[in-house]
This record gives sequence, structure tokens and C-alpha cells, in this order.
Amino acid sequence: MPLLPISLGFILGILISFISDENSGFVGLILTSIFVICMLGLIFNSLFRSNSFPKSITVAAFSFFFMLLGFGKLELVKESVSNYQDLSNQVNFGTVFKSKLSESEYQTIHLSLEKTSNGRQQTTACGNIILTLDTLENRYEIGDLVAFKTELEPFRNETNPGSFDAEYYYGTHHYVGRAFIASNCISKIGTHQNLSIFFSKWQNQIGDNMKSWLPESVSGIGVALLLGNKADIDQEVLDSFSNTGAMHVLAVSGLHVGIILIIFQYILGFFSRWISKKQAILFSVVLIWGFGLLSGASPSVIRAVVMFSILALGQVLSRKNNGMNNLILSAIVLLMYDPYYLFDIGFQLSYVALIGILLFQTPIYKLIPVKQKWLDWIWKGSAVGIAATIATTPFMLYWFHQFPNYFLLSNVVVMLLGFIVLLFLIILIFTAWIPYFNSLIIFLTAISLQALVIGIQIVDQIPGGVSSGFELNFFQFLIIGAIMGYCSYKLFIKQTVPKFALIGFCLCLIFISWKRELKFEKNELQIFSSKSFCGMIQYKGRVLTFAEDTQKNKQMLQTLKNAVRDSGLNLSQSVILKSSNQIRLDDQEIAFVKEQNGWRVNLDTLQFHYQMSGTPEKKHPKELLSQRLQHSLYKDEKIQPFCISIN
Repeated sequence: MPLLPISLGFILGILISFISDENSGFVGLILTSIFVICMLGLIFNSLFRSNSFPKSITVAAFSFFFMLLGFGKLELVKESVSNYQDLSNQVNFGTVFKSKLSESEYQTIHLSLEKTSNGRQQTTACGNIILTLDTLENRYEIGDLVAFKTELEPFRNETNPGSFDAEYYYGTHHYVGRAFIASNCISKIGTHQNLSIFFSKWQNQIGDNMKSWLPESVSGIGVALLLGNKADIDQEVLDSFSNTGAMHVLAVSGLHVGIILIIFQYILGFFSRWISKKQAILFSVVLIWGFGLLSGASPSVIRAVVMFSILALGQVLSRKNNGMNNLILSAIVLLMYDPYYLFDIGFQLSYVALIGILLFQTPIYKLIPVKQKWLDWIWKGSAVGIAATIATTPFMLYWFHQFPNYFLLSNVVVMLLGFIVLLFLIILIFTAWIPYFNSLIIFLTAISLQALVIGIQIVDQIPGGVSSGFELNFFQFLIIGAIMGYCSYKLFIKQTVPKFALIGFCLCLIFISWKRELKFEKNELQIFSSKSFCGMIQYKGRVLTFAEDTQKNKQMLQTLKNAVRDSGLNLSQSVILKSSNQIRLDDQEIAFVKEQNGWRVNLDTLQFHYQMSGTPEKKHPKELLSQRLQHSLYKDEKIQPFCISIN
């Protein structure tokens, strides 16, 4: 695989640039110096025909060249994105590319910046901004060109356990900052029409049509499967897909494009008398590009389309087709376009899963010979799922802190119904205008979607379906990933038993399991940073949550759900607080009493106050303030949740 050292060098360069941050100039100088030394060595070896330099120097020189290329590419992208401080209280201009109406009746718009003005001169601006408007009097649509002036603030993570990593996500998606803006500080000054806006509007129109065609119970799943938008899915259904390891089905990416490519090639196989195999592949590539554009041309879809296009075209152009080289080439092409793709979780999982499938699927499939055709078909699909899971397990533990124990069962459900559901959805899009026939397709689509949901929920209801609570830092993630990859390669490809590597892998499993068990042994009370009073009690392997009325507060519900998932334990009880409550834990009693400006909590002889309004005293703990008070008093400070041990 000649592209392997090139890709590794390029990826390593991007990672070094991302990690170095403020010291990037010094790091770049070191990388350049090493590359120059390698090149001087090659020149010396060529001029004097010396054999003192090994051939690996040539590989190292090329690798360092691409490392510099990756380093420089990300540095250029970082430099091009504007700084939120330079844009604050300036007149900025941008185009709306995403618009959403929240349940609290606020409109949130995402803008792509174009320029900024300080009153004397205009300069180019680059990056994305999120603005939340204080009124619905003026609605903004995709394609609107707006001017606004406000103070921007950077994205900051909540400190509650298991909370969304906003700094990482928005920082790697070219976002500059966000703001809550008054209606008199923003106005529409025109409209823009370009290809990106056209496809965004098209995607919204398709989503609205899907909601009108399909029953409400399954329309959200249909929109997610076809467009990747999960906003309208019931939270319980979403949790079922997450717990069973089937969440990737609801994100339009490599899985969907791969399935659709297979469907197109299978259908074209019926016309083999008139269309050659190469022509069928080329036509299939055109069709998946059509699907990518039809689904709204989102970045995740286009990444997957580019990846599979290169893989498919590699079969046409190369007699000795090397799937791994084609996969690496597609990754290099995408990272050259935007190096931040490397930090997208969807990008990582798509490529790592495909690498696992290319390396391990065939050896795993050959382990168990199956004679019955239908069982063989199921086993072949299961081998694909096992291969992908082997490769993605370190990523699931690192990013999601959990592992779906019944991934094989959910994989069978997805494999049996995934093709059918996607096929019906695509047919529905193209035939919705045909009378009578569209009623049949809508009925079949709704039935197949319902079957998919029920199948996933049945798997989710099996006890012990998910193991959560794993905590890995980046160094541990790299070690476990390397050991798992090496052991799998030796076992399935070389068919040898790597004794020392397996011992190391077992030690790693023991270590992360030991860390997980330590989390289970905690006995503590936590009060979270939220708009309302809420928290969690962990005591002797049980988890209880408490909160004020949560019916109209989705943010609070999500905060509690994230904390329970992060603990790795199952929720034992959820308490909705009234004016006075007592929670008994064996001999311990915790009392919650509603006060005029907050809550009082009594734990044995201890007493502390959680303040939600008013002006706190100077010595009042920061941790025992509502999110609003924390933000107004300690705007730029990260405050950890209040935590106290329970004996």
C-alpha cells in the first residue's frame, strides 16, 4: 500500500497542527528542519552514491513532506476563520444557511459570514455564526442576506457530567461564536442564491413533504434515514437506536450511500445484456451523486459519495483493484479539501468501519461455513457487522463511553430492513406525484419503517443491552486501538495467535473495567448547572435523579439523561420535587425545601442553599448558583457542579 505512509504523514501533520495551537510556529519550524535534513541526506546519497543511508530515508522524506503539507493546510484554514472578538460590536454580513424554530418560540439561525465593517472600511470575514433572536416578528429563511451588530461570545462546554462537547464540535466545524440578539440589531438586506442554498432549501422541502406523506409516528425516522435530520424523532426511539448501536442508521453517511450503491448495481445487473459491468459501475456512481444532491448535499453525504465514488471508479480504472488504496486516496482528497473533516466523528467512524470490513470481513466469514443460502446471507452480513465493530470499538468507548452488547442482533435488524426502507423512501420521493400508486408506496414505506423501529426496540428491551460508563483519555484510546488492530490483524489475516499482544489487550480491558467499577462505588450527591434546580444521587450502585417540574424543560431532561448515562448505572428512581421532599437512602435522609429565591438541601447535619434569583452573598459558593446567575457573575469561568460525598 504505497499511499499508506503518505496518508499517515498527512494525518499526523493535521493532528500536530491541531494539538500545537499557540506553539504552531515553533512546531512548524521543527518539522521543516527535519524534512530539510532528510532531503539533504537524499541529495548527499545521490551525489556521492553512498550506501550509508537506508532506503527508509526516502519513505521518511516523503512522509515528512506530506506531514508538512497537512500541518500547513490546517494552519491556513485556522488563519482564514475570523475571531469572535474582532467581529463583536461590528456590522457583520452573512447568509442564512440553516434556520430552526425552538419549542420556546425562539428562532435560531446559522449564518455563513461574508464581510465585516467597522464604519470606515469593510474586510472579508470567514466562518459561521449562530444567532438566537428574541422575537418571531421577523422570520429569516435560508438564503437571506442579513446585517447584524452584537457582542459575540465563544462556545463553551457545560461542566455537567456527560454534557455535549460544544467547544470541540463547533471549533472543528468552522464556527466563530454565537449570540442572543435583539430584533433591532439585525435586518435582512437581500437574498443570495447559490448551489449550497439551493440544496439546503431542497432538503427542507423534501423533509416537509415526508412529514405530510407519512404518519407522524414514523415520519421523523423517515426524514432521518433519507436526510440525516434527527430533530423530529421521539426521544425514546432515539435512545433505543443509541443503546443498540444502530444510531449510524439515522445519520446519512457511508452506510446509506454504500447500501444505495449496492442497490443500484444489483438493479443494473438485470440489464447485463445491454450494459457492461464497467458501464453499470459508472452509471451507479452517477446515481449515488444524484442521491447525494437529492438528500440536500450535506457535508456528511458528500464525503460518503466521494469516498464510494473513488472506491467504485478504482474497480473500473485498475485491473488489480486495491480497495484499501482507493479508500486511502478518497480520505486524502477529502482532507485536502477540508482538514477539519479528520475531527468529525462521522468521518472517523465511516473510514475506520470500512477499513475493518476490508481487512476482517472475509476471514471472519470463512471461520464458519454455512450451507443454507438464507443463513449464509445472514452470516455474511453479520461478518460485516463484526468486522466494523472490531474496528470502531475504541472509538465508541472514547467518544460515547458505551458499548452495545447486542450489536449483532441490531445489525441483523438493520441488514434485513435497511435495504427495503431506503428503497421505498427513494421510490416515494420520485413517485409521490403518481395517483393511487403513491398511496401504496406510502403504506409500504410506513409499514417498513414501523417494523424497523419495533425491531430495534425489541433488541433494546433485552436486559443488559448496553455497557456504559467507560472513561478513556486520548493516550489510552491510542493504545487500545493499536493493540486491538494488531491482534485482529494477526488472528484473522495472518491466522497466528499474538500471545503478548493478547495479554496486553486483556490487561487494557482489566484496567478500563477497574476504572469503570470505581465509578460505580461512588456515593455522592451532585447538583448540576442548569436553568432549573436538578441533580443526581449515586448511592451503593443506585442512581436517583431529582428536579423541579420537567414537563416543559427538555434541556433539564437531557442534562439528567446525560449524567445517568455517564455514570454507567441504570436509573433507579426519578423524583419530581415539590415544596418539600425527603429522599431516604438506608439510614441517610436528604431533604429538599423550596425557598423564595431557590432551594435548601439538608443532608444529616449539613445544610446548603441553591440560589436561583436575587443577589448572592460574597461567600456564597459559585457551584450553588443557577446557570443564569453563574453566567451573569462568572461569565468566562468554568464552574464544576456541586458535589458532596454521602457516607
